[in-house]
Amino acid sequence: MLTVLAGLLSSLSYASSDMFSQRVTRETRALTQMVWVLATGAVVILPVALLVDGLPDAGEWRGAGLAALAGLLYFAALFCLLRGLQIGDLGLVSALTSLQGGYAAVVVILLGVPITPLLGVALVLSAGGAVLTSFEGRARSTRGAGWALAAGAVFAAVMLCYAYGDIGWLSQTAISRTVSLTITLPVALLTGGFAVPRAMRLRAVGAGLFELCGVLLLTIAFALGPPTVASVTTTQFGTFAVILGFALLHERPRPNQWVGIVCTVAGVSLLAAIV
Repeated sequence: MLTVLAGLLSSLSYASSDMFSQRVTRETRALTQMVWVLATGAVVILPVALLVDGLPDAGEWRGAGLAALAGLLYFAALFCLLRGLQIGDLGLVSALTSLQGGYAAVVVILLGVPITPLLGVALVLSAGGAVLTSFEGRARSTRGAGWALAAGAVFAAVMLCYAYGDIGWLSQTAISRTVSLTITLPVALLTGGFAVPRAMRLRAVGAGLFELCGVLLLTIAFALGPPTVASVTTTQFGTFAVILGFALLHERPRPNQWVGIVCTVAGVSLLAAIV
């Protein structure tokens, strides 16, 4: 039950971060907002992790390495996603990227994690619901599909790094955020900087705080396990984005998105009853 709760709260945090980031990205560029989001998270989490956990000891370097790899992969996944959105259809790219939870769940099952028929049904409903709610309509073309599939696969690899890391979730978050920022910052500097208009800075920082909450809760979900459940519950950000858009922005969901919400609620309810 706690895994489901942490996973859903992670998805809600990511959806909230996306809402804050949307206007900033339109006023500047995606890479600029990436710097502000990652820098906000690193500034907050790094001193806390050092104070609470300290530096990794000799027995934790494998976990620290996986967390660093997660930070590297996160940058690569975000680059693929942004490239896909740049050249492709938003609905198609979002739907294909949201398959990441299904990818990660399949991998951990293949690695030997036990699964019952009822759990399998719940996972399929949850993953399918995430795809349906992310899809906003018929795509005008298939351009960007390859980038979106790559983004989903690399995001799934990030999840697996968290799932099989053997250090605390606080240290995992701090290391991965710091590595992501270390890569993103020089890239932004070399391609135009990362200045944000004064009026947009509060939104930019707010997005960073929500994103930090999202990754913290994601690492907690994988720490609690099982990883199959954590994989699909932490990728429901599309569902929450539709719900937030309906409740706060008065956006009317499409029929397939309503079906996706129903599938998600059914799947997550089953997971909560099973786990």
